[in-house]
Amino acid sequence: MRETRKGLKIWQKILIALAVLVVGVGVGAFIYANNMLDKLDKVDVDKDKLGIVNVDGYINFLIMGVDSRDMDDSKGSRTDALILVSLEEKTNKLKLTSIYRDTMLKMGDSKKYDKITHAFAYGGAKDTIKSLNQAMDLDIDKFVVINWKTVVDMVNAAGGVTLDIEDYEINEMNRCVEETARVVGDGKYTPITRAGKQTVDGYQAVGYGRMRHGVGDDIKRTERMRTVIEALLKKLKKSSPKKIDKVLKTTMPLIKTNIKKGDIFSLATRIPQYKIVKSESFPYKYTGGMIDGAYYLIPDTLKSSTIEFHKKVFGQKGYKPSSKAISISNRIEEIAGGSNYIVDPSVVSPKSEEPENKPDVEKPDEKPDNNNEPDKNPDVTPQPSPEPQPEQPPEEPPTPSPGDSPTNPAG
Repeated sequence: MRETRKGLKIWQKILIALAVLVVGVGVGAFIYANNMLDKLDKVDVDKDKLGIVNVDGYINFLIMGVDSRDMDDSKGSRTDALILVSLEEKTNKLKLTSIYRDTMLKMGDSKKYDKITHAFAYGGAKDTIKSLNQAMDLDIDKFVVINWKTVVDMVNAAGGVTLDIEDYEINEMNRCVEETARVVGDGKYTPITRAGKQTVDGYQAVGYGRMRHGVGDDIKRTERMRTVIEALLKKLKKSSPKKIDKVLKTTMPLIKTNIKKGDIFSLATRIPQYKIVKSESFPYKYTGGMIDGAYYLIPDTLKSSTIEFHKKVFGQKGYKPSSKAISISNRIEEIAGGSNYIVDPSVVSPKSEEPENKPDVEKPDEKPDNNNEPDKNPDVTPQPSPEPQPEQPPEEPPTPSPGDSPTNPAG
């Protein structure tokens, strides 16, 4: 698990930072950025083992945020955040897709079906990526891994980010802020005291992205993590070279990736033109409930969500999933159709977020927090759903036969 964490956000920031340095400052900055990239912790993964399904016209990479406190010892960690970044090469449009961590999928090359968050514990970035590629017909072969500390340090180096906090979120957010400060810092933190749009520091941003119990659980948390990522991207895109220099020096040593230096520069030269036009979560429809004492999010169905995903993100109308993706979808339906699945009626899929033919439009930047007044935007009331906290999964989990029910790796 030494490969990702809220890296999702961080990777984009790095690219933006490099763009400013390379494009805006010139050759000297290019050499400087080149030296900074040498500080990245490179991880090699055999691309032939990632289950790649080609998607023309797009560059897809995965940001993985792991629950490891120490990036040098992430073995056995799980992914708290999984964000797929899809870049349309012709238009420079960015589309972010968060994967719900409790989603049941096939684990890598094994016959085991489990939560996608546990794939990292079984086989690191490789198993996580292959689990997504084979279930969603993707060609992910690039990734970034970060942890709590990476995000804390990046947000602080950037001077904080702007978030719109709801009143009902404050207590649980402060609990997570305190825990984050205690685990990855010196324990000193500033609690949130009011609702509304405001600038938050690193501990507060991570606390906002991590909270879930009683405030929407995993469904809402996935949205919050993506919100923090977008806020950080926007902040860095507007930052001065001096501030970006500070961010790079602070966070480069805390990031693990398999992206080659040449690819980074190729992407970086176009970053000033990048536009975030879509931000959603996968699967689009689902149910939630317990199987043998463990909580799972069951796609309804994986096949239909994969078809919708390819239409929304890649513009592929009438997409036909691969036989592999269909097989995985069918197996999940079989498992969920068994008598062991106890559905939680409070877990409800959101309604479609947009009309059929709505064009991609760049998401507007946040307005500055001039008078500390909260926005009048409508909010969605979160649906609570109890979720047991799993223990660490075993390093070498047993592989059940295809007919077995999923086993929680946490025991």
